[in-house]
Amino acid sequence: MNEVLTAPAGQEDVAPDRAARGTPVRFVDGVPVYVSGRAPAFLRTKAQLSRVRRKPHPGQRPAAYVYARWYRTRIALWDPEQSVKMRPLSALQRRQMQQRRTCTDCGEVFPVPVWGMCGVCEDRAARRRADLRRRTCQDCGTVFRTPTPSRSYGDGMCLACDERLERGRRIARSLAERACRRCLVQLYPPTVWAAMSERERAMADWHCTACDREIERERVEAERRADRARWDDLGPTIAWAQKILADPDGYVVLDTETTGLTATSRIVEIAVTTVSGTVLLDTLLNPGEPIPAQATAVHGISDTMVQDAPTFSEILPRLTEALAGRRIVIYNRAYDTGRLLWELHLHHLVLGTVDFAEHPSYGVRRHAAAWAWLEAQEWEECAMEQYAAFYGDWHDYFGSYTWQKLHGGHGALGDARAVIARLEEMAAYPSPSGRAEEAAAA
Repeated sequence: MNEVLTAPAGQEDVAPDRAARGTPVRFVDGVPVYVSGRAPAFLRTKAQLSRVRRKPHPGQRPAAYVYARWYRTRIALWDPEQSVKMRPLSALQRRQMQQRRTCTDCGEVFPVPVWGMCGVCEDRAARRRADLRRRTCQDCGTVFRTPTPSRSYGDGMCLACDERLERGRRIARSLAERACRRCLVQLYPPTVWAAMSERERAMADWHCTACDREIERERVEAERRADRARWDDLGPTIAWAQKILADPDGYVVLDTETTGLTATSRIVEIAVTTVSGTVLLDTLLNPGEPIPAQATAVHGISDTMVQDAPTFSEILPRLTEALAGRRIVIYNRAYDTGRLLWELHLHHLVLGTVDFAEHPSYGVRRHAAAWAWLEAQEWEECAMEQYAAFYGDWHDYFGSYTWQKLHGGHGALGDARAVIARLEEMAAYPSPSGRAEEAAAA
């Protein structure tokens, strides 16, 4: 819908082009200020005056202001009748203006500067350049009548250059396959390499002897720096393992297999062995309840295997004798001691005594005699936590070292022997200074 503009009151007799098309929004030094499209149509800006070679007279005041809607800037409007003529352009200025408005390709003169080629000629020149590029080999520079038929690798290359590039790549691959990956020194002559089978090539030594030694030195140096960075955690674990192995008969390793992972799971197998390897106890146990299929799938112990096995109460004297006077090492100590505590609790309940107590550290109520038996033993630090600190797999989310699997076969005696192997691995680990000496000797 077109807007009908009427002259403000008191301007009905003014010529339409000299009448304001709206009321001023404000006045600046007595000069009205209009929004865009509301000022009198006959007023001109300086740019509009310069197009007709005129300019405001010295001392001439703006007749009005207008707000430019796109950036809210106030622009002065001038009365063209009060303006004066500008000085005529020189011949040089006219020629320069003519050149700026003339297309350098087609010679057409435009009313506005084109600064070179017009849009039509520029598009035509871009198409010519693109066509020339498609017909030019980007390697040898030869120009063909038709676009270059590049096959695989080349970007706008002719067939000859494409084939030359492919030959070079085949030679480079052959040299790389027969050379040391680190220093590119050739290891195998072409005749020897051609006589090798695919399997022999895959098993070939990809590094020369000098590079192998250098790689090994770099690896040892990197491990030494990593060991030094966390020696506050690594050193105590090594010393702990060395302390245990120094007294192999004074320490025992205990492990159990259970019906599950809950607080009331029962023990189905238990083993105790000294660090020196002497087996003190290794027996299946009848838990007095069915063994879940999920537990059997882990350790392989079924109800049939334990139906004639002794109960925990029957082997308790042997277990107490095996642990007497020795320090006990357990992989995941909290779990196994929890299962022993539950078995002891049930054992004393069967005896008919009721004397419950809550341990301040464990926070659970169990039979007081069970607590007494558990506290009478000498428990060593958890081997799983010690090995996690030794392995060094830090977990940023939990802020601690990640627990590592034991890989003992999920048998009580096998897991106990696996713990001994972990202790030997930790005790034999050299210090950072020792690793540096080994690398220098190599």
